[in-house]
Amino acid sequence: MLRTRTAQIVLHDHWCVVATIDANARQTIEDARENLAATAMLAGDDRRPLLVDIARAAPLEPEVRHFYTGTQLVAAFHALGLLVEASPFGHVMGNIYLRVARPGIPTRLFVDRTKAFAWLRGFAK
Repeated sequence: MLRTRTAQIVLHDHWCVVATIDANARQTIEDARENLAATAMLAGDDRRPLLVDIARAAPLEPEVRHFYTGTQLVAAFHALGLLVEASPFGHVMGNIYLRVARPGIPTRLFVDRTKAFAWLRGFAK
């Protein structure tokens, strides 16, 4: 497990990296760099699926959102699951992220962690 200023990051069952963003965390570009570096470190030399729990996180500034979808994400991960709050606001936040960011890997929104893991399992080696 790794801890950054705004997230807890773990390698779940040796196949999927999970980053849980702290409640109401307002992430800066420095936080994004630190969080992405930590997730890539846990992924190791193998590209893995990534689940990011943003259910309780604050919305991202455009610069931060753009950084999270860059080449480092694609280099370290096969697929991205976003766990959002099970509310209209959570879906809006997640859909805005997907529409604007357009990550270069398969990406899906979820409100249920078990369903997210089931989808991400299809991208595990």
